[in-house]
Amino acid sequence: MTNFVCNYDTSDWGWDGGAVLSDVMPCANGDASSSSDSDYGSSSQSADDGQYAFGVWTPAMDESKVIYFSALKSGEKMYSDPVVAATYGPNPAVFVIYAVKTKAVGTTPETVHLFAHQVDLKSGELSDRIDLRTEEDNLINLQQDYEFDVLAQSNNRVAIEKSWKTTEKRTVNDDQREVEIGHKQIMGLSGGAKQAETLQTFKDSVSISKDSGGYQSLNTTEVDVDDYHVFDTYVVKDSAYHLYSIDSNKEIVKLPSDYCSPGDTYRCDLQGLYRFGANQYVLNPSESYNGNKLLILDAGTGKTKKVTDLLNINTKDDQYVNFTDFGQFSDGSLYFQWDESSDSKRVFILSRDLKVTEVLDGGRWARLMLNSGEFEGANYLLKQFYVKTTDENIIVDEKGETVGSYTLTPSDDDADDYDHTAVDWIMWRDGSENTVTVTRGQAPGEPAPDSSDGSGSSSGDGSAGDSSSGD
Repeated sequence: MTNFVCNYDTSDWGWDGGAVLSDVMPCANGDASSSSDSDYGSSSQSADDGQYAFGVWTPAMDESKVIYFSALKSGEKMYSDPVVAATYGPNPAVFVIYAVKTKAVGTTPETVHLFAHQVDLKSGELSDRIDLRTEEDNLINLQQDYEFDVLAQSNNRVAIEKSWKTTEKRTVNDDQREVEIGHKQIMGLSGGAKQAETLQTFKDSVSISKDSGGYQSLNTTEVDVDDYHVFDTYVVKDSAYHLYSIDSNKEIVKLPSDYCSPGDTYRCDLQGLYRFGANQYVLNPSESYNGNKLLILDAGTGKTKKVTDLLNINTKDDQYVNFTDFGQFSDGSLYFQWDESSDSKRVFILSRDLKVTEVLDGGRWARLMLNSGEFEGANYLLKQFYVKTTDENIIVDEKGETVGSYTLTPSDDDADDYDHTAVDWIMWRDGSENTVTVTRGQAPGEPAPDSSDGSGSSSGDGSAGDSSSGD
């Protein structure tokens, strides 16, 4: 990806769905400077002007491209900064999403509107506006906390969460009281579609209870919609957890709020969610009390299994379960580093069929990682670990074999930044982080892996566009 500068800001690249995107920056058309950090664009453009630019690369493109667009029409102001989101798949659909304010005219109040455009990646042009408004949240003001967020993506859709607040009246103990109600609505954007789809709508629920003396209390159960960057999946929390599919627009599974520890909802606050396989997910509850209790969820039955049990790690009730590293490979399998003691660092791989492989023995890992005590990185496409020993930088495969050495590791990301099981590419940055390259798993400049040997998720000729650079 090629770095560029707009209004003294330099692009920063990262994954979103199946595309690599830069930040969206205020930038007049033609003002981007594709150069080093020391060279600046000449614009004093501000977000108030509604002129923006962003960089994009997808697997269907030979090289990255800078897209310029104008968000505003006459009589409008920016309400929120634009964001860019992409579907997964070999040819992702890319969308620009933003909210604008219209002027109050006469007795017509100020309004907020949420719009999207699909990006034509060949021409760089944006489609006509796709209106994401709905009747219940179109006429709103700043006091209603109108917000939106990109929830998750599938190969077919990008799911957008809209949220806003209203007030309702309830009679409690013969007095009328106003109650603030939170609303959430999930909208779907599909490639080639001229309209957005309303997928699901949720709102806080309010109830009135009485004590033994007849005194009434007002109770509100808030609804939350959470983004975990999981393919085709988002989570709604009210008095329980609900997993929804973007594509089918149906509930996948419902879990009690105390799914990991009956009677203790605090401990079971869902910190992370990962797609493990067909109808299976990894649940990462809150790190409280006795540590990180990762669970494998069978969405068909709603039953869970403890990862520590599957790995046959013996723990006591008062022992902190110390997974010092946890990540996911593109085939869905999981890897764990568990510090058993200062002399034993065990590394496990858990496959989607729940088979466990221990990579080397704990004593050997402890000696190998003597310098840092942890991996220098992991390659989720080739299922390899990068290890700095006292004398070498070695690459270790899933069988515990040394398969090479390294000078560069894949870009440091988290398994919850995007879904590793939905992409066939991996991103690298050079030592100064001025160059970004995506490959089929191999280090930049090396030949692509042969898919027939099972080492990579797919075959390819190397980096995107032979080597795209960025900052």
